[in-house]
Amino acid sequence: MKIQLTEQEKATKKLDPETLEIAVEQVRANGYIIFDKVISEDKITHIRNNFDPLFDEYIERKGYNTGTNRAQMFLPFTEPFIDEDIICNPIATSVIDQLLGKDNHCNYFASDTPMPGSDYQNAHCDIMPLFPELAIPLPVFSLVLNIPLVDVTEENGPLEVWPGGTHQNPDRSNHDTLNNSVNPHLHIVRAAEHMYSEKVFMSAGSIIIRDIRMWHRGTPNRSNARRTNLAMTFNRSWYSAGSSIPIPQETYDRLPKKAQELFRMERIGSPIKMPWECSI
Repeated sequence: MKIQLTEQEKATKKLDPETLEIAVEQVRANGYIIFDKVISEDKITHIRNNFDPLFDEYIERKGYNTGTNRAQMFLPFTEPFIDEDIICNPIATSVIDQLLGKDNHCNYFASDTPMPGSDYQNAHCDIMPLFPELAIPLPVFSLVLNIPLVDVTEENGPLEVWPGGTHQNPDRSNHDTLNNSVNPHLHIVRAAEHMYSEKVFMSAGSIIIRDIRMWHRGTPNRSNARRTNLAMTFNRSWYSAGSSIPIPQETYDRLPKKAQELFRMERIGSPIKMPWECSI
């Protein structure tokens, strides 16, 4: 589902109470929600202009790492990437707080870029089972937030998702299949071929929030330009698997209060790392 913000919501950066309820409802029931054109075109252009040369250097140094002509790249915790509209956007955090509790935190700050010539990924889940011995659905405990830096179209490799319940399957069906491994409890890649899916088209500066367990895959970029999503992961206070973010003390001290709360569990006082200094 895609929500178009009203002019008042854009101006105040605050969702109407009913809109907030609908958004939370959609993530719980359907696995994801999109807010269209949340961040200004000028801001997104500025971020993209800073991202592109950084990504070019990363590929030159490290190469692709998530499939043919496709790369995940950690972002340095510095401007313009840590703009308030990116790391603690009030529209997004209002939904995330409802789903994960106000004491949630962020521990992943990165990007995903399919370049021209990228291929299909396997349908996969971003996380292994939280409690592998259980065969019951669990409440949401981790959310992925993406912000596209360009319009996402059929041609440039949109994300494909399997909505309406893949995130609520028994926990033993959660499995990262990008490495071609097969979950003995459910063959996700094979099952996905026979299930309903949809491609996520959205404008640059939109925000998508999805349950981290939702099945999805990258699709081929058949255009002549890169298609970059910024990516963050928000977790309940007790969950912290994945990665950690080095943040200089002076940078942390200048953050808005909400951002300080979100990044409070990261490596505060550590120097910024450039993307090629990080390991995925």
